[in-house]
Amino acid sequence: MNRFHGAARVAASALVSLLVSCEPFLPWDDYGAMDPKLQLIGRMQLVDDEGFRYTYPGTTVRLRCDCTGVDVAFEDEGSGDDKRTNFVNVIVDGKQTAVLKLPRTKNGELIKGIRGLKPGEHTIEFVKRTGPYAGTIQFRGISVQGVLLDPPPLPERRIEVIGETVSCGYGNEVSIKAPNNTEPNTGYHSKNEDNSKAYGALLGRRFDAQVVTTCMSYRGVQRNPDGSTEDTLPMRYKRIYPDDDSEERVWDTRRYVPDVIILNLGVSDFAVRDETNTPTAPDPESFKKAYANFIRELSGYYPSAKIICTVGPTMSDYYPKDRQHWTLIQQYVKEMVESLVDSNVFYMAHPPASSGSYGEDWHPTAEEHQRMAEALGNLIQTQTGLGW
Repeated sequence: MNRFHGAARVAASALVSLLVSCEPFLPWDDYGAMDPKLQLIGRMQLVDDEGFRYTYPGTTVRLRCDCTGVDVAFEDEGSGDDKRTNFVNVIVDGKQTAVLKLPRTKNGELIKGIRGLKPGEHTIEFVKRTGPYAGTIQFRGISVQGVLLDPPPLPERRIEVIGETVSCGYGNEVSIKAPNNTEPNTGYHSKNEDNSKAYGALLGRRFDAQVVTTCMSYRGVQRNPDGSTEDTLPMRYKRIYPDDDSEERVWDTRRYVPDVIILNLGVSDFAVRDETNTPTAPDPESFKKAYANFIRELSGYYPSAKIICTVGPTMSDYYPKDRQHWTLIQQYVKEMVESLVDSNVFYMAHPPASSGSYGEDWHPTAEEHQRMAEALGNLIQTQTGLGW
């Protein structure tokens, strides 16, 4: 991987050799993306034997090193504007230390990761914080100022989150008051999305569990916001990339078997507009049938998993006026869960946000995600029988 070393690093190394210092200078060593000492968590696809390509948030490259710095090589396939630029969190020994804004590079050049670490062993994670809407990235490898060590053991517990934009962490880095009921209508900005602060990641830290997030924009359970009933989220669930139809890019569900599956679905089903441009509710029986079939599909892949079907917190009975969508989605999902008569399937409602502050486009703030994680964690501890 010497191709990652550019003139800038060579020049910097030459300069360091000329400086008088009592600190020894550690050389940089390069490691390709397929190095067995690197741990990969999430849905990825190997590309050209050189790197791994992925799009879902929370997908992680994890390593352990005796080092003072780690640089990383990514290729961002996004367009580079404020909606389609990807960001990666750098987590050192369990603490977020830096955020990398990925440059638009075509050859996976190294970018500065984390420097100036205290000499000694460290566990470092590079976590994609942005969702599929921001675009796909490729991981090409790392360079370590020190020595790459055998990886730490992965957590034995496993969680999967399946949802829409709330589950991605859309807009959760901002907190917007809404005195005129218009202020949160901001549009999406990828810099304001942080999956590490979404409820799934918070649960992973609470229970020391691996977390995989499978979230998509504008995909319903039974119908999408444009009214179509094709390419809904259940139909796209096994895709490595939600908008890619290539058969070789279908995820093998045996590669990650969760103990707990958390679903937060249905918002898009209630977003189809009528002739007055007002959102409408789906047909209850069609919605419940599609949702129940998806639960049965998941139970087929993961027979022992505890499945939690959640609703909220972005819906309310105030909008659209007189349509009672919040009441209806609770009714639909609760009745669907009860109809399954399955002790491994649970229902939970997150109440509408009450703090008066919102993320972008009325999504939950990081604070609201904390409340969601707390409620879900309590349910997992007290009702599932997992002993977590």
